Amino acid sequence: MVKSIRSVVLLAIAAVLAACATPRYETTYRHEPPVGAEGAACAQRCEAALDTCRTDCRAAWQACTAGVEPQVDERYAQALREYAEDLRSYRRMLEQYQWDVWTDWDYGYRGMWYSPWRVHVPLPMPPGDPPTREAVRDGLRNSRCKDDCGCLVRYDACFEACGGKVVSETHCVANCPPGK
Repeated sequence: MVKSIRSVVLLAIAAVLAACATPRYETTYRHEPPVGAEGAACAQRCEAALDTCRTDCRAAWQACTAGVEPQVDERYAQALREYAEDLRSYRRMLEQYQWDVWTDWDYGYRGMWYSPWRVHVPLPMPPGDPPTREAVRDGLRNSRCKDDCGCLVRYDACFEACGGKVVSETHCVANCPPGK
């Protein structure tokens, strides 16, 4: 009986959570070329400028990431020291927790000597996974090196100036409402 009530409650909670899921939409862009030979030539110049922008952006990103590389070892060593300190702190809290449990003879006991005002220390949470050199490198790259130079925005403006059209289409891709 208890198991069936528990499963009904869990199913009800799952249904409520599923109903509360927000739809996720994705926008795609379609480029309609300009009309005429002059517009087509203009659009080709825009594409050439886009290729140049992307090449320059990639070169700037590679130079930036190469400049970050000397700092990776220092930051990684610092992250390891911080993780070691987190581990020491966790061990101290765990030892304190174990001491509190061991010395509190009615810990968790709900008999006549139970004191509702007694504060019990919660079990401490261990630190997360240790840092990796790759994660430190990626963090430095992401914080210092820009991988989007705005090339596509400039291309779209150029393309539209040539007489082309940039059409955006938004589609529901997950948790879509009925009929959409």
